[in-house]
Amino acid sequence: MSAPAKGLQELLDVSAGRREADCYLKGGSLVNVLSGEIYPANIAIWRDKIAYVGSSEKMVGANTAIIDAEGFYLCPALIEPHSHPWGIYNPVSLAEAALCRGITTVVCDNLFFFAHLGAKGFLKIVDALDNLPVRLYWAARATHQSPDINEENIFSIDNLQELFSDPRVIKIGEITRWPLIVEGENSLLEKICLAKVRRKGFEGHTAGCSYDHLNVIAAAGAESCHEAITAEDVAQRLRLGFWTMLRHGSLRPDLPELLRAITEKRLPTNRMLLTTDGSRPSSIAREGLIDGMLRMAVAAGIDPVTALQMATINPAMYLGMERDLGSITPGRQADILLLPDLEKFVPHMVFAKGKIVAADGKLSVMPVAPDWGKMGFQTVLPDPDLLSNPSLFGAPSDREQVFPVIDAVSAVITRRQDRLLKPRDGLLEREDDLLYCTLIDRHGKWVTNGFISGIGQLEAIASTYNTSFNLLVLGRDRSSMALAAAEAAKMSGGIVVVENGQVSFRMPLTIGGMASDRSFSTVVAEMKELENKTREYGYHYNDFSYTLLFLVCDFLPGLRITASGVIDVKKRQVIVPAQELQ
Repeated sequence: MSAPAKGLQELLDVSAGRREADCYLKGGSLVNVLSGEIYPANIAIWRDKIAYVGSSEKMVGANTAIIDAEGFYLCPALIEPHSHPWGIYNPVSLAEAALCRGITTVVCDNLFFFAHLGAKGFLKIVDALDNLPVRLYWAARATHQSPDINEENIFSIDNLQELFSDPRVIKIGEITRWPLIVEGENSLLEKICLAKVRRKGFEGHTAGCSYDHLNVIAAAGAESCHEAITAEDVAQRLRLGFWTMLRHGSLRPDLPELLRAITEKRLPTNRMLLTTDGSRPSSIAREGLIDGMLRMAVAAGIDPVTALQMATINPAMYLGMERDLGSITPGRQADILLLPDLEKFVPHMVFAKGKIVAADGKLSVMPVAPDWGKMGFQTVLPDPDLLSNPSLFGAPSDREQVFPVIDAVSAVITRRQDRLLKPRDGLLEREDDLLYCTLIDRHGKWVTNGFISGIGQLEAIASTYNTSFNLLVLGRDRSSMALAAAEAAKMSGGIVVVENGQVSFRMPLTIGGMASDRSFSTVVAEMKELENKTREYGYHYNDFSYTLLFLVCDFLPGLRITASGVIDVKKRQVIVPAQELQ
């Protein structure tokens, strides 16, 4: 008998009561997300699978671990269908936070790892993370988040072919530059067709997309979208066949509005999912992940079983994994929560792959991180000596001129504000409400200089945490900016704040300048400190880390600072070109 057949025989023996179960959950109330019922039931587990659900105890033996589930609800573990596991935290530290909150399956965006390491290096990371208690699947990007000179080489058909050969890579990741689809850009369409041939779908990302353009994205085969911000947006996406993700994160806390699609529009929930879409560490610590969204949904009047369906069986069906995940039924993976109630959704116990991985908010099994350095993460940044020159952080000019200032009107949206600025010593001087704004190529080949308003008055901050992976430096003093930039380079990437001419805050992001190699609790404490500092200096939006992340991208409205220069996104026009560095 083959090993798979032998394993199946053993599972059936447990189900029929001919063999002892490994574990038996007794006396709980089963939340059946398939039938919509709650009723008394016991659960028998064999290895990593559910063998039996019902009242029989024939499979309970002398060696069976019996868990008293009386007074608890037994429900499937939660699934996060859309995550970015490089938002200061890394996949392992995110797993720490997820498991304690009852999330045992996470679909991860591969952009950061793939852009740094290429196809083979990324798959090496996938292998290294495969033994985590949490189950990770991956969505492979087909384009860069922002245009890159090496984009076609990095995101080539050959590279995607290699990624799609791994069963843990299940989709093309969100295509943020959706106008390319509407325009019928040939290279991208070839990649979408490759995904179809390999039976992989693709995620939509349709921020600002009109209904007519949504039709085009749907026609291209996009399976999902997480960019609805109103109840009507939800309705439009459902009507066009999208699996529609209701999002609530630190940048877009939209769930109260989106739930109106259910409570007021009375739309069916069978194609709705829940996602936090890469919330920041401090927000996760404060509000949770999918568990927090369940709390909000039930408080808004959503039936608890309906809410759980959106976090369990619905994403399992969307991912094509309902035969393994999303419900407590025989043959499925034994990913199970013991919940004291269906209001707070704080698990008493979390099973993943048939094992207890967390209890009462504490991990029972600590995820082991790989050696990130051996994985190939070596942050590339210019020499600190180059960055120590204050004149690098100014727009050259020997005359008074009108300059297009980046004016922040939210954490991520900007607009153009033309200002008449005066020169001094060959560089334009900022006015009191402005900051200098500089983006430096990580290889030291170019620099873009501009000005920004609306984000407070930090003396200086340098950050490698942005979608271009270059060095972004903001501040009101060029010498302090030079100090911050040089310090960021010395510590191989991260975030540095300078106050009163001294470095007052360091957050090393040694994993490619985007993620910390430290524990989730450490990252939370550091992010809280950074957020407090930015608020002290006048930042009044909801997420400073997203301001840093997206200031350099070209898929959100307004002016952006990029490798091309300061650009107007809507006009697709370079207003202030980047300068070459010698």
